[in-house]
Amino acid sequence: MCGRYVTPDEASMERRWHIGARNVGKWIRTGFNVAPTRQVPLVLLNDDGQQEVVSGRWGLIPHWWKQRKPPGLSFNARSEEAATKPMWRDALRRQRCLMPAAGWYEWNEREQVRNRAGKIVNQPYYHHAANDEVLAIAGLWSTWIGPEGQEVLSCALITKEAAGPVAAVHHRMPVILAPEQYDLWLSTSTSVDQVHGAIKLSREDFEAYPVRPEVGDVKNDYPELVRRIVVEPIDMEIRKWKS
Repeated sequence: MCGRYVTPDEASMERRWHIGARNVGKWIRTGFNVAPTRQVPLVLLNDDGQQEVVSGRWGLIPHWWKQRKPPGLSFNARSEEAATKPMWRDALRRQRCLMPAAGWYEWNEREQVRNRAGKIVNQPYYHHAANDEVLAIAGLWSTWIGPEGQEVLSCALITKEAAGPVAAVHHRMPVILAPEQYDLWLSTSTSVDQVHGAIKLSREDFEAYPVRPEVGDVKNDYPELVRRIVVEPIDMEIRKWKS
């Protein structure tokens, strides 16, 4: 599961997608600890078929949702079941987007450390491209009309079984598309079979290193969170005694 990631700045996104300032919101800033329900940048096709950057809620609300409260745990869509589950299937067929990212976090359950408060926690790792290029996470989007008539744009990222260096940290990873896959992914004429083909061929060339446990607190959002640290694993005998 991918529950936290880092969003790139506006200039980086303009360079990656060449869409110009007129289609990039000035609201975009780097988020170093983006969590579900936050507003995040999305790249999708507008009504004219042009790529546009917009702001959407991370946590998909399908168009048919009837309850006042948005669904929980709708920020990650498993690629293996997205085509059949009602939560995802409409968006997978017709409403796909890209979620720009600088990198993402995963927690290693096999490696435990103490945080600043002395609590035992799983060690977080930051995953990124070796050249620190902007990444494009494969996503789904939907528009929902809320109980007061408000229009809410929302999204979810797609995950797959982890491969490469990521698998040493966690068993799942976001689907990261290569630049040559962007148009295929965004096109409304792309078939479900082609979508699954793109997922199968998605990128796995990433690096990871340990970062501060403070990333586990959603209130923390600053550049130091992505800096590499030296891990000092806890003494397991002390852990057993304290538990």
